[in-house]
Amino acid sequence: MNKPFNDEPVEELIPKLLSKDGKLLDLRLKYIGDDGLKIVAATDALRGLEVLNLERNDIGPEGVRALAESQVITGLVELHLERNDLGDDGTRIIAESPNFAKLKYLNLWKNKVGAGGAEALAQSLYLSSLKRLDMAQNNLGDEGARALSESLTLSDLEYLDIFGNGISPEGQELLKNAVGLGKVQDMILT
Repeated sequence: MNKPFNDEPVEELIPKLLSKDGKLLDLRLKYIGDDGLKIVAATDALRGLEVLNLERNDIGPEGVRALAESQVITGLVELHLERNDLGDDGTRIIAESPNFAKLKYLNLWKNKVGAGGAEALAQSLYLSSLKRLDMAQNNLGDEGARALSESLTLSDLEYLDIFGNGISPEGQELLKNAVGLGKVQDMILT
């Protein structure tokens, strides 16, 4: 599969960019798209993968669904999806997949996520192990802030970045005083 900027096909990128121990695959800025992520999700050599960087790869809900349904990649601890196009649909797919139950770090910066995506994350039974959540530069608004502030499953979060989400001072107060987010030590709001 050929991609822009003369990058190699994803099938060739995987062995070149996979760490020697097989735990880290850094595909940032490779523009693999949904079709490329489908190949990644089915690549048997990635069974031990723990960290996957997919920053700026033109990935939408279809691609993230392949990862969510993968029979190979089931033990991710860290997932970087910043600057893609997941929206609420892609975020819901992540929130509803047991493949992401081991995640400690999830980066959804600048993914057009709105209140519906925030609500899906806030209610996810699979993301209860998250320690770090980056949702900066999305479209959460006060409704998304309220959903996060009412979460009973994100209680292990220690870091939350929701800068640039159009959250009013009232919405920010909800987050600061949220009982379910009591372990958060670093909250970036503005």
